[in-house]
Amino acid sequence: MVNDIKSRRLSPIFVILLTVFIDITGYGIIIPLLPFYAEKFQAGPTALGILIASFALMQFFFAPIIGKASDQKGRKIIILFSLIISFIGFTLFSFANSYYILLLSRIVAGLATERAVAQAYIADITDQKNRTKELGKIGAALGAGFIIGPALGGLLSTISFSVAGYAAMTLTAINILLVLVLLPEPEKDKEAKMENIGYLSGFQNAIRKPLLGPTLVILFIVALAFSTIPVLVPLLSAQYFGFGSLELSYIFIYIGLIQIVMQGFLINRLSKKFGDEKLIIFGSILMSLGIILMPIFQNIPIFFFANALLAASYGLVNTAVPALLSKKSSSNEQGSILGLAGSIASIASIPGPLIFGAIYDVTGEFVPFLISSIILFVAFIIGYQVYKTDKSTNKKVE
Repeated sequence: MVNDIKSRRLSPIFVILLTVFIDITGYGIIIPLLPFYAEKFQAGPTALGILIASFALMQFFFAPIIGKASDQKGRKIIILFSLIISFIGFTLFSFANSYYILLLSRIVAGLATERAVAQAYIADITDQKNRTKELGKIGAALGAGFIIGPALGGLLSTISFSVAGYAAMTLTAINILLVLVLLPEPEKDKEAKMENIGYLSGFQNAIRKPLLGPTLVILFIVALAFSTIPVLVPLLSAQYFGFGSLELSYIFIYIGLIQIVMQGFLINRLSKKFGDEKLIIFGSILMSLGIILMPIFQNIPIFFFANALLAASYGLVNTAVPALLSKKSSSNEQGSILGLAGSIASIASIPGPLIFGAIYDVTGEFVPFLISSIILFVAFIIGYQVYKTDKSTNKKVE
């Protein structure tokens, strides 16, 4: 009787979305505090860079492992395991009394990655017609968490960094209970055979596939380009318009809201009308356009228009890529492929801020935006080739 009431009130998709939202809110509480927490321990810019890079590096190695484990052991148990690891990471953050404990907290946090498993869960319980729509909701939940988390973290940090960490711990504990009590294990395809292959073999197999390989390359390029935005946009807006930290917070809230609207409300209609392959093509070229517009015009309305274009188009690609990967993968490798995608996105985010920030210092504002726009145009070309390959394959099947 109790289970019947739960099933009527909360669908598995809603529980997954709530899980992702709470998880990313906890993550968002911590991230904006890292520079100030590191400064408390007299850690310089290099040490701060190591803090940020260590998390992304752990995600690179462990996202595919966690994803594959969910294929083999089940989605629910791996989500729980990952949340427990997150709780440990937030606990270390809350009680850190040195830079090295703070670094350890980021390394431990990097071992946990629920996003790929959540995407695989959605793939398990949705048909291909509705999959892009539901995966888009995960992107919207992430966007909402990225908005609320930093705001909450900034507010709590006025009391102390530890209090912010306690809040992240509490949210994660609530998340563990929600998953434990309310999330059912999705049914698996009993006829699907599980291949027991290693990390490198799995990576090579995915890259060699005619559709999956190029799509993962597109993901790397897009993630690399978008990772430069937290560096390039503040620098440009300060140089052109004299924006400070308050105005910059408004810009990133604005970007987050647009992504929520795109991924939460518009993506389903666009996917049904155009298909995931075309959304990847459109998204890549529109991102390229949005980035190159920023340094050309010293005009605030155009600057905000370019950011809107960038945010909306990134929302397109960031939803269409995992949707396409999921649809072109067998049911027994959803977690592995989506985990690999998360791994690639994580490693792409490491060099972008460092390289493009250095280019900005040496050449000025135009060149880094131009380079970013050009590599996104390359993603557009690859996306068009993916579309042609998929179209010709479907014709042969017919």
